[in-house]
Amino acid sequence: MLARITANEPAISGVLVPPADKSISHRALLFALLAEGTSRLEHLSTAHDVGATARMIELFGASVTGGGAETRITSPGLWGLREAADVVDMENSGTGVRLGIGVATLVPGITVFTGDTSLRQRPMARVLGPLRQLEASIWGRGGDAMLPVVVRGGKLKSGTVDLRIASAQVKSALLLAGLGIDGPVHVTEPVLTRPHTEELLELAGVALEESYTADGAHRVTIRGPAQPSPLTYSIPGDPSAAAFFVVAAAVIPEANLRVDGVYLGPTRSGFLDVLGTMGAAIERGDSDLVVEGTRLSGTVVQGLAIPSLIDEIPILCVGAAFAEGTSAFRDAGELRVKESDRIEATARLLEAFGVGVETFDDGLVVHGGLRPGSLRGKRRCISARLDHRIAMAGAILGLIAGGVTDIEGIETVATSYPGFFDDLRRLGSATVEIGEFDERDRP
Repeated sequence: MLARITANEPAISGVLVPPADKSISHRALLFALLAEGTSRLEHLSTAHDVGATARMIELFGASVTGGGAETRITSPGLWGLREAADVVDMENSGTGVRLGIGVATLVPGITVFTGDTSLRQRPMARVLGPLRQLEASIWGRGGDAMLPVVVRGGKLKSGTVDLRIASAQVKSALLLAGLGIDGPVHVTEPVLTRPHTEELLELAGVALEESYTADGAHRVTIRGPAQPSPLTYSIPGDPSAAAFFVVAAAVIPEANLRVDGVYLGPTRSGFLDVLGTMGAAIERGDSDLVVEGTRLSGTVVQGLAIPSLIDEIPILCVGAAFAEGTSAFRDAGELRVKESDRIEATARLLEAFGVGVETFDDGLVVHGGLRPGSLRGKRRCISARLDHRIAMAGAILGLIAGGVTDIEGIETVATSYPGFFDDLRRLGSATVEIGEFDERDRP
């Protein structure tokens, strides 16, 4: 499927209420599965990835009803989970499958996970290895590196796992598995990653302990066995989704955008910090933002800042293309094993607009200087490589730069932000067309 973005004078204004946070939605569904009784989740994400997690918990014994304003999940709880009667197909959901593997260690019998072509190529050893340190019985394809993955549920052992690479998904899988372990599970990560699992543990009445080492490593301890209590919870807006429009507003002259109901807790607002160092005009509230357009300057993003904004790097590179000077994004090798190789995909995207880019194993350098609207009258065709974040970054780049931008492979946008193109039409000045176009009408 193809999107055509046609823009002359770039503009963006209005109020954005971003879709419900995908990371939190996955976790809330899993906590609802592990709680005995009925949980009520308001504004659960409608992203396709989250739908895959909802179908997974149904295979493990929960019932999921409602939707929209309130989704109800009724479950037998941690001690009543049942063996899935079918293979668990997580489609394109990396978060769902990695957290689901942790939950499957609590499920009696055998669980088999698979996914679509893209997900079957993504690394799973990073979660299988740490779970094996707690004596989980897990096997995967390609030397235990990829899906399909088979999990035999059973009694795990308490212990300590020191994560070499910061990963909220791996941390969460270990903590979820720890709910069924008789004794403590200590998880240490080099730097604090998304704390959504810890936040939901506390909300569900499960005690945990947190501390920091002298060198800044974060340690969280859970003591099982512990069954969560049912949740009544409203899912906040997704900052990773809002980031696309925030960057657009930050660089378009005279733009004025308000973002309401967005999660701005620890580790999820790193992209705002980067934009701040670039000179963006952003006012933050507790759960809202106001962004006005201005001229940005280049910056360097690396080291411990990367885990908090890894998903936002493609759209930050779009912002960097319109900044004065050069911007560098390093220590981000994780981008090479996302839905696409996002380092190369981002570089090819920027180059299609004439932006100078250098790539490295762990990141890229963007040479700024592009002006909003300077490419009106020009056309280009780019591939999203079936990666939702590359597709959305390309659409925003087309809006800001001007001209006609054809983006192939946009169908995966629905995995994270089904309403993205509707919001782009409503807030931006571009004409947005979705469909298949005659080859004769292509740039």
